[in-house]
Amino acid sequence: MSEIFDGVSRLYDPFLKGITFGGINRWQKALIEFLDKEGNRLDVGTGTGEVLIKSTNRGLKVGIDLSMGMLKKAKDKCPYCYFLLADAENMPFKELSFRTITLSLVFRHIEDKSTFLKEAYRVLENGGQIGILDINKFAGTKLLSFFIRYPLKPFGLLLFGREKWDFFLHSLENSLSILEVKRYLEAEGFRVSQLRRYMLGVVYVLRADKV
Repeated sequence: MSEIFDGVSRLYDPFLKGITFGGINRWQKALIEFLDKEGNRLDVGTGTGEVLIKSTNRGLKVGIDLSMGMLKKAKDKCPYCYFLLADAENMPFKELSFRTITLSLVFRHIEDKSTFLKEAYRVLENGGQIGILDINKFAGTKLLSFFIRYPLKPFGLLLFGREKWDFFLHSLENSLSILEVKRYLEAEGFRVSQLRRYMLGVVYVLRADKV
């Protein structure tokens, strides 16, 4: 997966803004608004660092990712943030290190979601929060998949090539429903306290509290 994101790091920001018709900025701001403004923040799968750039928390801003290409881009954009090459399922942080954790279009990519959530629980302060922005798998997702598979396909292949484009398509098709995400969270000691839907329910933003 890291090779895929290394290869698209240069074009990722304009592509994401274009494919979401600019909605990504609004959704990420909603994600941030759901969370406490005090304390350290960890952005998992930080990509080019957009969530940390938008964040107004009073504390450290730390991003981890498996793609060195994305991290280099992020550091250029956000020199006052801290970025590490690290795995979400084995995070190199002490217990109770962060007040909040964010994931923007990342949760569906994590292979072992239960292991990640155990790690998130460990590094979050008591009463800490995790915010997730992602794609909700339901009937509307099929329409989005059709749009990406056919009308956008020539453009995507031109920008990224077949392997990378197919990866993004399959990740969309493997999205979880909101109910499935809630079950994962509740099984690892989190309680969903806020939820908002966008694009007729295709996109969701939620906050879950460590209990």
